[in-house]
Amino acid sequence: MESPEGANGDGATVDARVPISMISGFLGCGKTTLLRYLLENQANMKFGVIVNDVATINVDAKLIRNDRNRGRDQQLNTTADLTDTIELANGCACCSIKDELFDSLEQLVDLADKRGVPFDRLVLENSGVAEPHAIRDRFADATAAGHPLMKRVRLEGLVTVLDCGTFLADYASRAPLMARPELGEGGNLRPVVDLLVEQLECADYVLLNKTDLLEEGQLDELRPIVASLNPFATVISCVQGRVPLEEVFGSKAHAMVSGLNIEGHHRGAVAAARSQAQGAPQPQDEPASSDCAACAHEQQQGSTSGHDHSGQSHNHTESSGPDHHHHHHHHSRGKGSSADRQETSAAKRFGIRSFVYSRRTPFHPQRLKTLVLRWLPVTKNKATGEAAPPPGPSPIKAVLRSKGFMWMSNSHGTAYYWSHAGMHFEIRDEGDWWAAVPDSEWPQEAKARATVLADFDGPEWGDRRQEIVFIGSGMDQAAICSQLDEALLTADEMQRYRRNWSQKPDPPHKLQ
Repeated sequence: MESPEGANGDGATVDARVPISMISGFLGCGKTTLLRYLLENQANMKFGVIVNDVATINVDAKLIRNDRNRGRDQQLNTTADLTDTIELANGCACCSIKDELFDSLEQLVDLADKRGVPFDRLVLENSGVAEPHAIRDRFADATAAGHPLMKRVRLEGLVTVLDCGTFLADYASRAPLMARPELGEGGNLRPVVDLLVEQLECADYVLLNKTDLLEEGQLDELRPIVASLNPFATVISCVQGRVPLEEVFGSKAHAMVSGLNIEGHHRGAVAAARSQAQGAPQPQDEPASSDCAACAHEQQQGSTSGHDHSGQSHNHTESSGPDHHHHHHHHSRGKGSSADRQETSAAKRFGIRSFVYSRRTPFHPQRLKTLVLRWLPVTKNKATGEAAPPPGPSPIKAVLRSKGFMWMSNSHGTAYYWSHAGMHFEIRDEGDWWAAVPDSEWPQEAKARATVLADFDGPEWGDRRQEIVFIGSGMDQAAICSQLDEALLTADEMQRYRRNWSQKPDPPHKLQ
């Protein structure tokens, strides 16, 4: 097996593995149109393609093959040329990643070896309901486990295509995926908006497709919303998937999000919100910054240093609990497209901003439910079991998106994740706080350990905290924080909490 690294003419180390771009988005958003445009205009680059379609008849792969052969000399219509596109026939890539997807990638690598001509990039087109987080995390797991294929390929470039004409309606949707088969076959009870936000946030590039179908002014309203939901991504407007290919799929492509996990996203969102609050400029035409040691380390090591300790997952994801992985500090956005770099001014124009609610005291579950959760702007609140919020004013109703880690007084060792988007809200159990995990199960590499310790606030409570990012238009930050503060334990309650949990102390940790 070849080494994934080599040296360039300057003696610098170069990653020689073939990069993989992953294209996500609902059925009908324009993924295949984008892929067709890429294949028809690939110039001197050689691409291998894997199409993931759970439909009985794989229309997407047939379209790609037709495009690749259209107008070509018949001498080029060889079997070898057709095998550059491989269909995943047995279901969604996020469900079969360890089997058929990896086998297909190996087939493409072997094909390139036999030809003696390596691919410049491999491209995976996901099904409409595929979950990019799951696929990205499986690549990270494979890297951590020493999968031989990971010595030849690397995930580098997450691309999400959004249908501009349907985005806002889908964001406001109350329906589960299974009730919307037009978005992709194989959907389940997961809310449409929940997967939509995952696809948007798990992206290095967000392509606002079908802009020609928008009325005047609509794109200016949509762009700052998308940019606020994913401050790491380069946002590009396009028609029929016509994007600058070298920027998105070539040597200039950046891949910050490809190397993160949920914790990395959280750290970045916190850093972006705090930077905005301090009035720090957000570079719009620079590549994504890698000056953060924690970010750089996780991207080098993969996304496995979250709350999955010693190879054993502590991720107890439920529909009623929070989502906890470890975070990264990203201080700038991705490299911007020349056509779409006015997010900051547009955000100011439309009043979209973000802030971080940060406290080191646990929430009282019942008060949180009574004072806060019942007022969220959702139609179905899994945390309370209630339908629509009751009438009356609430500052939280101005929130577009909120997400982050929670400390609950009735669960000392568990880190919960607050996730709200559109008309959907849930709290998920994301695993154990690092303070509750034995030191032997912590990452042993110095930089990774420093990343964990950066969230500690002394030995008593460790990394337990409230750290929730709020994104919205016209939000009253002081009123939202005041409402949340009312749900925290009082000083007397905190003393009882301290006495109760002192009977079960955390494992000892070296904090320096």
